Formats: sequence, C-alpha cells, structure tokens
Amino acid sequence: MKRNPNYPFAPKKFPFFYGWVSLVAGTLGVLCSIPGQTMGVSVFTDYLMESLQLSRDALSSAYLIGTVTSSFFLTYAGKIYDKFGARFTAIIAALGLTITLMLFSVSNKITAEISEFTDISFTVIAFICMALLFFFLRFSGQGVLTLASRNLIMKWFDQRRGLANSISSAFQSFGFAVSPLFIAMLIGKFNWSITYQILAILTLLFIGFAFVFFRDNPEECGLIPDGKKLKPKVKTNPTFQTKKQYTLKEARNTWVFWVFALALSFNAFFITGFTFNVISIFGSCGLSEQKALSVFIPASVISIITAVVGNLISDYIRLQKLLIIFLLGCLLAALGVATLAYPFGYYVLILGNGIMGGLFSVLAAITWPRFYGREHLGAISGLAMSMIVFSSAIAPLFFSRIFTLTGSYSLAGYIGVVTAILLLLFSGKAKNPQLQ
Repeated sequence: MKRNPNYPFAPKKFPFFYGWVSLVAGTLGVLCSIPGQTMGVSVFTDYLMESLQLSRDALSSAYLIGTVTSSFFLTYAGKIYDKFGARFTAIIAALGLTITLMLFSVSNKITAEISEFTDISFTVIAFICMALLFFFLRFSGQGVLTLASRNLIMKWFDQRRGLANSISSAFQSFGFAVSPLFIAMLIGKFNWSITYQILAILTLLFIGFAFVFFRDNPEECGLIPDGKKLKPKVKTNPTFQTKKQYTLKEARNTWVFWVFALALSFNAFFITGFTFNVISIFGSCGLSEQKALSVFIPASVISIITAVVGNLISDYIRLQKLLIIFLLGCLLAALGVATLAYPFGYYVLILGNGIMGGLFSVLAAITWPRFYGREHLGAISGLAMSMIVFSSAIAPLFFSRIFTLTGSYSLAGYIGVVTAILLLLFSGKAKNPQLQ
C-alpha cells in the first residue's frame, strides 16, 4: 500500500514543527486504547460476571486465553507497522476496537441467542464468547493501537524525545488514572452495555482523526526529527548516539533487551492482576469499592510527576538508572498489596504504583529507539509488547487463584516482591547496546 504523507495536507507547510501535532495525535491514540487496557476492563468485570453468569476464575481464564493468544500476533503486527506506517496501523486497530466494543455491549444477548440455537449451556457459550472478545479487545486496544501511537511520537523526535514523551506521559497518566472513575460514572448514569457503546462511538471518531493527522515519520514528509539539527546534549557521552540500526534478530540477541522487556512485563503482570481484581483486593481487606477506585487518583499524581521528571532527565542520563528506580517502584507496589490489610500498606501501594506507572511510560517508549534505532522499531517494540501483553494475560487468573486458595491476595504481593528483587539484580548489566 502506497503512503501519501501529504494527504489531506502537507506537514512541511505547517507554521511550526509537525512533530508537536504528532505528539498530540499519538497521545490521543494511547488514550483511545483505554477500553482495551486493564483499567478499562476492570470496571466492567463484576457486571460481565453477573450478566454472563461466569465466576471470577472463569472470567479470568477467558481473559487469559484471549490475551495470551493476542500476544502471539503482536510481533507480526509490529512488522506491519514498519511496512505500512502509523496511520494505516492505527486506523485498522481503532476500527477493530470499535467493532469489539459494540460486540461487548450485546455479549449477553449474543450468548443467549447462540445458547438457545445450539442448545449448549449458556455458561459455556459465555466463556467462549468472552475469550474471543478479549482476544480482539487486547490485540487491537492494548496491543496494536498503543504500539502505533507510542511509536508515532518516538519517530518524530530524537534529542527532544524525553521532553516530548514527558508531555505525552503526563496526559496519559492522568487519563489512565481517571478513566476507571469516568467509566464507573457512565455505568452508574446509564448501564454497562450503553457505556460500551459510548466508548465505541468515541473510538470511531478517533479513526477520522487518525486519518487526518497521523504521519509515520518526519523523513517521508521532507522534515527531520526535532524539526532541526540540534547540538548534542552530552558530547562526550556515546550513550545517546545511535550508531547502528538493529534488526529484530540482532535485538533479540542482546542481554539488555530481555532485562528491560522482562521488567516492563513484570509491571504489566502486576498492575493488571491488581487492577483487574482491585475491588476484590480491597474488599478482602475490609475496604470499600470507592476506596479501591480512588487509589488511582493519588497514584496518578505521583505517576505524572515521576513521568515528567523521568522523561526530562532521560535525555541526559542512562536508562539503566531509571530502570533501577522503576524496579524499586515495582517492589513497593508489590509490598503494598502484600500489606494492604495494614494502614501503611495503602500508602506504600500508592507510592509504588505511582513510581512504577510513571517510569513505565518512560522506559516503554524511549528504550527501543535509543537502544536499537528507528528503522525496525515496529518489529522490536512489537516483540516487547507481545511479552507485556502475555504477562498481563496470566495475571488476573494468577491473582484470582491465589485468592481462591488462600482467601487473601497477600501471597501474590510477596511473590511480586521476590521477582522485583531478582530483576534488580539482573539490571546491573543492562547497558545500552549502542556502546558495544
């Protein structure tokens, strides 16, 4: 498919650098993926369980099957991104997400009709239906739309990449934090089915926006990253110079890829398990649903501050140092879940989630273009994204089974603490491969 970056207008003729438009466009793209993200799914969990007559373990299992399956296709989706660009990839992903959200809104009716027609148990059909819908939801929303939108921003900036991502991350963190309360408000005003339809309409509107404003990279528009050549920020530090454009195979053969990818995957695993079961986790400690949902607000404040500071200093320091701080945040978040029954656990959880969430947005976006270049960014970030999605898939059932077996989520927290400590030990050798 031939790309025409000058349709419906030429970015080169803009009165200012078009990268700032791409920054806004990419940020909106990530925010539009919220219905496919864990925080978007978690608010609907109890309603889906009741409407589809599924237990928490059954719904978590359907989520596991759908999300794991979707993760297997994300590396290929990254290659599609490299070939066809951000505009095409984002539009297709948003279209898939729109259709999926509409199907979710009538999933109970679809299940009932299929069950009546086939004479198969309603619960069995409901489980199959949820597994399929979770596949499309996670692949299109959490996976492809996020990948295309995040990489869009990274391709338009080089030395200002940290600054650009700091602005984007601040809005992303705020949007992700308030989205559970916003979705819960819509459900309270209407119902869960109509809320899914409202989210589908909003995503549909984004398709037109992406068609008009998404451009894959500055070079195809006759521009250069950052809008102009800048003097090196740190002339004597080769960490920030991209000397080699790595292929996917070459990136896979570097130690640092797996350290960073596993660390980001742990974040996805833990935050997904926590968010998917957040109401149940707080309820098991005698805390209300309102307190459970409100935990995202103070965490978002910390997350925004951490993201802004982390992105700004990422232009000047090695990402390995940010990785260590990120993993300390992971450790605190896990410890918070383990000790939530105690008064201090709530505040440890907020602090950990804030640090972890803020620096995730830094590392997930900046690491791959800095370490491996922009030429094969889609394929490399696609593999990392597949690991992240896979990790997020197994988390809800993992948390759910621990609660079923022990009556508490504390064990999940303590396992998270041990994992974070191991990753901290591995991070000692996580050097930029451009230095080799």
